Amino acid sequence: MEQKICQSCGMPLNPANPGTNADCNISEDYCGYCYKDGVFLQDFNMSQMIEFCVQFTDQINKETGWDLTPEQAKAQMRKIFPTLKRWKEKDKRSLVEKAVNLLAQCNEVTLATINEDGFPRPVPIKKIKTNGCNEIWMATDAASVKINDLKTNSKAGVSYYFYGDSVALRGIAEIVSDDKIRKEMWQEWLINHFPGGATDPNYTLIKFVGEDATIYIDGDFAHEKI
Repeated sequence: MEQKICQSCGMPLNPANPGTNADCNISEDYCGYCYKDGVFLQDFNMSQMIEFCVQFTDQINKETGWDLTPEQAKAQMRKIFPTLKRWKEKDKRSLVEKAVNLLAQCNEVTLATINEDGFPRPVPIKKIKTNGCNEIWMATDAASVKINDLKTNSKAGVSYYFYGDSVALRGIAEIVSDDKIRKEMWQEWLINHFPGGATDPNYTLIKFVGEDATIYIDGDFAHEKI
């Protein structure tokens, strides 16, 4: 009998790793690593799933009898995955719509400000709130290097990345210290950085709005005006 494989990740289906449908019955198509109670466990596109799965090459080799390197496994997945049920239907969203979803998947972004010597200074920073794929709110100390850079030059860049997909934005960053907005944007985890809470004088917001984007998602690439 031909070995059935998961129609999401390509792993062999066996009694040890069954996926389950919404009615709690065993899924005929998906494994338990991908599918539970009728819901996919990862909000991935096909290329992200490949990047995710290649981390488990050793386990894949064990369950399939293959002896592949991660790069060989990735090449094999690129051949197999387009034939699987989950990925056969092409995602019809625009690249910008996909970029919105990608930003939602990222906890951190990289903010690049321009220093006094004219060089970009990229740093990772947690996002607080987003709108679309190009408006991103962040918090930092009022005396931080980022704030000093932005006082001199409001031009900035933001990039975000998730399992092989990426967006790079160029735009303008605004320093926001309005008390009402600071209170609206406050999140509990910020107390670790600003002990005084939403009224802490060091608590400062950065609002970045990208004007153009370089997008690479699920194998598609484009420069977009936002």
